[in-house]
Amino acid sequence: MNRRSTLPETTTGLATLALCGVIAAPAPAQETGGRVLSGDLDIYYEVHGDLALGTVPFIVLHGGMGSVASDFGALLPLLSAQRPVIGVEQEGHGHTGGRGAPVSLAGMRADTLAVLDALEVDRVHVIGFSMGGMLAVDLAVAAPERLATLTAISVSQNLDGMHPAIAAVNRNPNAAPSPEALNLMPSDEDFARMQAGFAENPGGPEQFQRTMVQLNAFMASGWGWSDEDLAAIEVPSLIVLGDSDFMTVGHAERMAGLARAQLAVLPDTTHLTIMSRPEWLAPLIENRIATAEN
Repeated sequence: MNRRSTLPETTTGLATLALCGVIAAPAPAQETGGRVLSGDLDIYYEVHGDLALGTVPFIVLHGGMGSVASDFGALLPLLSAQRPVIGVEQEGHGHTGGRGAPVSLAGMRADTLAVLDALEVDRVHVIGFSMGGMLAVDLAVAAPERLATLTAISVSQNLDGMHPAIAAVNRNPNAAPSPEALNLMPSDEDFARMQAGFAENPGGPEQFQRTMVQLNAFMASGWGWSDEDLAAIEVPSLIVLGDSDFMTVGHAERMAGLARAQLAVLPDTTHLTIMSRPEWLAPLIENRIATAEN
């Protein structure tokens, strides 16, 4: 994996590393899209498929500095062949402008539920990657009645569940990353692709740096869930990670045990490549739904 070398100083925080994805493949043609007012911000969403059919749809939640297209582009065609898919772009990402207030799971949860309410969707099969996986877990803890199943990809219970080198820099984004951390970090090309996803952001291309700073602060803010929170999750759940992800397999196994979740570890897979494994992810998600419905 390439190491970062010439990125601007404002992108050196590893918080984004613990949240981000890279463009896996072009997304399928968007069928419908719109915006929903949540508080003071218009939240962008898109729908692939027909929600009027009455099938419980998917909702996909992207990673930090990502978007629906960049993180789910490879997986969307397989998901939309099964059931309708709703994609939500969180504050400061993709086609959704930013706020001046700090980013929080509670805020993103409220924005996501506002989209579902506007679309008159009561329940969804949620699939979240990285930061979106954190949000998916948060929904299972705080709004379980809205979920049919939970799939959390590349997510940890808290910073302690991440590899020590990554956790250390997330706690202090201004610290110089260790060689171990640098080996896992996005390359210049990865960051360039992420930045391209902000080309149509209402806040302008400058929103990329503003969101980066906000996510650095968010990752150091003490987010996470207690063992009791995870043990109280009753939504049928699946936890997926790569064998060389940002969190350890042992930690994911412990999370899965607490939440009584299925666990899948993808071989030869990192945080930056896991969303380019649609042929592995899709059947795992389909099986989680099938076993939950039986």
